[in-house]
Amino acid sequence: MKKTLVALAAVAVTGGAFAQATMTGAIAFGYDNQTTSAGATTSGMGMDDAEINFAISEEIEGLGKLSAGMGFGAGGKGDAATGNDSSIKLTTASGAAITMGTTKGASYLTQGLASAGTAYQWDLSGKLFGSRTINDAVSIKVPVAEGVSISVAHSEAAVASYWTGTGAAGNGTEQRYNTVSLDYAAGALAANVGYRSYDNGVTGSETSKNTRNRASASYDLGVAKIGAGYESTAFVYGNTQTDSLFSVNVPLNGALNVGAQFGQKATSGGTTNETFNGNLLVANYTLSKRTYLVGNYYSYAKSGGTQNATGYGLFLYNTF
Repeated sequence: MKKTLVALAAVAVTGGAFAQATMTGAIAFGYDNQTTSAGATTSGMGMDDAEINFAISEEIEGLGKLSAGMGFGAGGKGDAATGNDSSIKLTTASGAAITMGTTKGASYLTQGLASAGTAYQWDLSGKLFGSRTINDAVSIKVPVAEGVSISVAHSEAAVASYWTGTGAAGNGTEQRYNTVSLDYAAGALAANVGYRSYDNGVTGSETSKNTRNRASASYDLGVAKIGAGYESTAFVYGNTQTDSLFSVNVPLNGALNVGAQFGQKATSGGTTNETFNGNLLVANYTLSKRTYLVGNYYSYAKSGGTQNATGYGLFLYNTF
């Protein structure tokens, strides 16, 4: 691991043949306060994030541009470094792209088109909505018309092993999935629709997934950007969960952006049917090209019930 880091750092800072290598990172310090639905409050300050990422690219004659990246992150002094996303991507002259990697994928709603760019470090994933997971995946994206592309992807639970962990996630207990999606982007409008199917379903299970439909879009009004989307997941038992989000992002001036996310999670058709509503208010203030402040407040609650949670925080980020 140390030899790999040293080698990548050397590639990133030398010139000549290694001109296509880059090294980026971020260091953050902040304070946050969170209160659970049971009324328990935790708060404190400290290093929120510290990471370093490497990217290398080259042109391969007859194939196209090959790019790869990997990184490491830690929370502060004494913390063990953990791996960030790692991937290899081949982009052909026609614009088609093949991507392979192990990544903690962005939340489709709170960090995708539906977020309208309001995911200033914090979002509603892991709170109102489910937490993001790390997956091994391979995808192919092909442009089919001006502003239109089709993607197909296969994903499975990531496995850490000495070699590749090949086949370990397909042992009959992990749920792998295939996704087909259509993207559109032209002018102020961007949109996506997709369908996903899962394998290894457990008969009669209310948590074992079967299929998922989703759609999202964003539109830039100039004075503000808005986004909306939904995900509907069907489980083997026959129950469903529908997540939806509406967002707005407003640039107040050259330095300050403010935004909001309004979400809902609703379950039906199972032994437990309930609805949760939540919101996130965020502000991002740019101090320089490399430094910015992020402030946020979130809350979510069960409709007609006592379950609720809130939190707020303020963070200073310095990037390179």
